[in-house]
Amino acid sequence: MTETTKFLLEIKKSKRLIRVTIVGEGAVGKTTIVTSILNSTKAHEHSTSTISTIEKTNRTPFMIIETWKQDGLTVQCFDLAGQRKTPGAHPLDILKDQVLKMIDIVILVFALDRYESFENIYKWMQLMGFEDGPPEEGPLFILVGNKCDLEQNVSRDLVTPLVGPDKMFETYIETSATENIGIKKLLEEIARIGNDVLGS
Repeated sequence: MTETTKFLLEIKKSKRLIRVTIVGEGAVGKTTIVTSILNSTKAHEHSTSTISTIEKTNRTPFMIIETWKQDGLTVQCFDLAGQRKTPGAHPLDILKDQVLKMIDIVILVFALDRYESFENIYKWMQLMGFEDGPPEEGPLFILVGNKCDLEQNVSRDLVTPLVGPDKMFETYIETSATENIGIKKLLEEIARIGNDVLGS
């Protein structure tokens, strides 16, 4: 670990800051998942929940950055565009090092009703430079199968080989962002991993 990396890590620990990026094909529901998370933070603002209000939102044509507080953490989420209409014009083509630098958690989303979005998981890992799996010192990966309320074209048998110790993804969660299914579990997993990262 370089001195710069150590310094940045100390800043993150002192601010209890966790950075998350959410990636996947267009129209799999990434932004809807983030919106559902943010709605959950609003809904629990005056309750005993450990999730609290949105801090800020920054938007660009290809990336939205949302921030919320949860379980003593400040979670900064980079929601990247899913469409890659122009080769070389996606934020991961242009700003891969900047976008992925110091990212703690990568949430890769596919749609359970669209098999091709699951099939393209490897292409997204390639685009991020993780085609050989997560590095020893790098982000941890959560796989999300969204739209579980619709007809499913991806079975758990296909997902299981990708998830677990020494596999590509640490956790697999099924969600329906429109029906608010699995969002709480996803938030809990972000908090668990975030606290583990800052505690290490």
